[in-house]
Amino acid sequence: MVLTDATPYNRKKLSSNRHKIVFMRQPKPSSRSVVFSASLIGSRELIAELGGEPGTIARAAGVPAYAFETPDVYIDAECLIDYLELAAEACDCPEFGLLHGSRLPMGIFGQIWLLMRDAESVFAALQCFVKYYGLFTDMGVFRFESAGDGQWLHYALQPLGRYGHRQVINASIAVVCLFIRENIQARWQPSRVALRQSAVDNDSFTEFFGRRPEFDGASDALFIENSILDRTLGRGALRGLSKQSALAYSQHEGPIVLTEVKSILTVLLPYKECSIRTVAETLRLSERTLQRRLENLGTNFSAVADSVRADLAWHHVTSSRLRLAQIADMLGYQTQSAFGRAFQRWHGTSPRVARKNAFGSSG
Repeated sequence: MVLTDATPYNRKKLSSNRHKIVFMRQPKPSSRSVVFSASLIGSRELIAELGGEPGTIARAAGVPAYAFETPDVYIDAECLIDYLELAAEACDCPEFGLLHGSRLPMGIFGQIWLLMRDAESVFAALQCFVKYYGLFTDMGVFRFESAGDGQWLHYALQPLGRYGHRQVINASIAVVCLFIRENIQARWQPSRVALRQSAVDNDSFTEFFGRRPEFDGASDALFIENSILDRTLGRGALRGLSKQSALAYSQHEGPIVLTEVKSILTVLLPYKECSIRTVAETLRLSERTLQRRLENLGTNFSAVADSVRADLAWHHVTSSRLRLAQIADMLGYQTQSAFGRAFQRWHGTSPRVARKNAFGSSG
């Protein structure tokens, strides 16, 4: 397999199972939709396992290098979509999205996971996921549709992707499928799977779903029986499962621990409940264990909390119409002047100047 740098590709068939992908320069995508960079976790390793060159594919898709090292920043959603499509082509792997989605821990969803973990049933947890999916990305939406003895869970993507968008759709569906399987302690197989894409010429989709999907369908959806949706998780049951999954994964991908701590702090900071004790209890860890895990990543709890405040401050000052006094109070500052000094330290400018630059004279 030969890969050269740049952006769209021409595919030349070399044999029945190898392709030569030639990337040529083209402007980077610039959609207005975003997605958390945590959605990239494990992708480089998967591409390498399949014989691809992750660095070349990432550059071709316009994925910034820092996104692989910092899983809690927003990136252009079209970059992710293009990246997965190019990876599937370069690796000659039409099921790439399914494989990638099946490796993602639920912890990548941050605040959504925080809300889901205490759900009392599979349906309640998935309803939280559907309702708050927009916190993770605005590139698509999930919705439920009642049908007989179950519910269709549909996924609709915005018209994004320069080379298609099948892989990100399949990855999204795979995440939901694996969530159900993990939480009912069984290899659940959906009774029906509808996909808008054309049929593939291997058994990979049948093997993953346990049955052949209905290809060329009207939508992308899983049918989930009421008997599954009604399964009781018990208050806090998902908490333990998510913690085990995320922390086990963190042995290989340490940044996921940092992502989860930041996600919890993002939720708790407005309520001024952001002590290390509170966060450790939320993760079902001791304070010492949590601090040790953060130290292994070259940081500590105080530094992480400070960085979260800095990120939230910039977001609220430059993207919202909240009064500066409101933002200061939300982030735990007793006075607006104290908040202003912290903002200057973080960003090298004052909140008023940052807001003026973001909104113009109307801000």
